[in-house]
Amino acid sequence: MKNNPKVAFFHYPYTPNGARLETMPFALNSVIALATCGWAVDLFVWEQPTCDYSKLLPDNVTIHYSIVSVYPNNLVDRIIDRINLRPEILRLQLKYYHDYACVFGLGQIGAYLAAITATASKCPFVYVNDEFPSCWTESIWAKLERQLVKTATIVVVPDIQRFAPLCLELEISSKPYACLPNIPIVKPISEKINWHQRLNIPQDCTPFLHAGSVKDWAQVPEILSSLPYWEEKTVLIIHSRSSDGTSQYRQQLSHLEVPGRVIWSSESIAEDTLNSLVSYCAGNFALYRNSGPNVEYMGFASGKMMRSLAYGVPVIASNLSSLKFVRDTQIGVLVDHPVEIPTAIRELLHNRESYSQRCLDFCHNYASFEKAWMDFCGQLKDTSSLDLTNPQIQRFN
Repeated sequence: MKNNPKVAFFHYPYTPNGARLETMPFALNSVIALATCGWAVDLFVWEQPTCDYSKLLPDNVTIHYSIVSVYPNNLVDRIIDRINLRPEILRLQLKYYHDYACVFGLGQIGAYLAAITATASKCPFVYVNDEFPSCWTESIWAKLERQLVKTATIVVVPDIQRFAPLCLELEISSKPYACLPNIPIVKPISEKINWHQRLNIPQDCTPFLHAGSVKDWAQVPEILSSLPYWEEKTVLIIHSRSSDGTSQYRQQLSHLEVPGRVIWSSESIAEDTLNSLVSYCAGNFALYRNSGPNVEYMGFASGKMMRSLAYGVPVIASNLSSLKFVRDTQIGVLVDHPVEIPTAIRELLHNRESYSQRCLDFCHNYASFEKAWMDFCGQLKDTSSLDLTNPQIQRFN
């Protein structure tokens, strides 16, 4: 029996600071769930240490930041990447990390590190997928991902619709799998914020929100172009999760500005503050340009949509087949064209309470992370005999 049963979680997405752990609920929730069950968790993150995770994670989670540059830009780094030495350098960091009961890996780099660590520990390897490989250019990481995912004990996806097309891209025929929705676990908002006052919004105006990436693929131009036709006394808040490039992008879209009705925000805010902003608005946007399978099979993987629903706020989302449940359960409005956005605004504005209750009911009945976590633990136990819910009763080789 091990005195201190441990698990490892590698959060190494392809774009480090663009997909930080704090912004990916299904990964963050998994780490918290493991720690809450009693595991000592070694958390390896591929990002710059800008977030105070001490406020988000239990004390039995130990964070390890990579000693390798997140954004390599010097000559030595470029040479290392040119001759594909980076996988070996990262592997050497793990020389003294082993003796785990289970290892999780998210992202192409995370899959590589988790697979070799699980092999060293002779334990199950849980592959957590957040992006289809086709989202990125072919690289050494893509080749390693396809190779090493074949050794995974189980594959975890944020929406069940994503598993079959993912298998095709990864060239795997069959594999046990589970779904963990990318939805935050709702916690009481600690601070009551008057966002009208904080963002200088006229008191008689109702805010709608676009939060997350401020890019063309998130249909920011389409949203702005529809704004003159919205109901009177409504405003649009555009909150970027990063200030990088936001000013330049705003300048490019200045021809779409509607004076007094657009509030731009790029302030770095904690998760609790973000939840406050999301819950404050009458509706939130989850619009995407269909750039491939990662969007086509979006479903419960949309963090901005699932966060909104979790806090009882309906969404205006893209009319994708994987988002059909939004219309079927009446938790928002799906649109095909920007011309439909003003009607969607009007619908949510005048039926706010009924939409809110349906959102909360939907999350409880169909998108509960807690329920999904127990289902995943059951799947893993059936596959590997490891019971993640009871670390103290496990026996290891």
